[in-house]
Amino acid sequence: MGWSCTSTGILGVVLSPQANIVMCLNLNTGTGGTQANPRLLNNGSSNLQYQLYANATDSQIWGSTATSATPIPLSISVAIPAGLILTTTVTGQTPFYAQLPGGQTTAPVGTYTSTLSATVSGSYNMNTSTPPGSCSSGPNTLNAGSASFVASATVQKACVVTANNVNLGAVPSTSVNTTASNTLNVSCTNGTPYFVGLAPSNGNTAGAGVMKGALSGNTDQVPYQLSSTPGPSGTPWGNTATSTTAGNGKSGSGSGQGQSLTVYATVPNANYTPDTYSDTVTVNVNY
Repeated sequence: MGWSCTSTGILGVVLSPQANIVMCLNLNTGTGGTQANPRLLNNGSSNLQYQLYANATDSQIWGSTATSATPIPLSISVAIPAGLILTTTVTGQTPFYAQLPGGQTTAPVGTYTSTLSATVSGSYNMNTSTPPGSCSSGPNTLNAGSASFVASATVQKACVVTANNVNLGAVPSTSVNTTASNTLNVSCTNGTPYFVGLAPSNGNTAGAGVMKGALSGNTDQVPYQLSSTPGPSGTPWGNTATSTTAGNGKSGSGSGQGQSLTVYATVPNANYTPDTYSDTVTVNVNY
């Protein structure tokens, strides 16, 4: 944040220095809310917590003298040097730091804003190298200025998925319609529609895959069907979902929390060479 201090001198009189100032840069809570810690950004009726700090370690909250306790304003000492001119101006830049805490998973997608007002209060000593002890303890009061700025943050659409293996177990060769299940966990930004497709390694878009054996020389391939409901007549779960439609997949709406989806795999028969058979299914979450 940029600032400037101007002293109007007296022509022909050497002031040493002209003025020694302590000024407080006061920052209000903003239009996001009346609370100072944490501050709030708004998007309609939804909020995001955030904070502004006066130091890089995020330990000193930047506040205002209008606040009876912490957070406190940002205090700056400025010496305007001696001179024989009518007006002397000193300028500077004071950094400040913003932090948006994690874990605000239920915030809907959108841009969150707050307009903040910064005002200056302060006091100064003339013709001395000693600054006042505080913004209000000097014999002279600053003619203060003010400015405003907007703090903003954007919550974007995002999804994360984790999957558990489906294990059909050890089955006799006479088994038919062997079915097993497990779950997918989908976590999307609150209010984000999502559509989940399942793709066996053979690229079949209807969820019909094949498992291959682990033993060298075993060319058997065991067919299986993925579905969203159990059994041989279950609803096939394939991979025609897009970012706007479920197709033959599954759909949901994000809540910011994990949502569980059950996937079933059915093997019509087990009359194949004894071996351990497996396949890799890719989970595609479209949003």
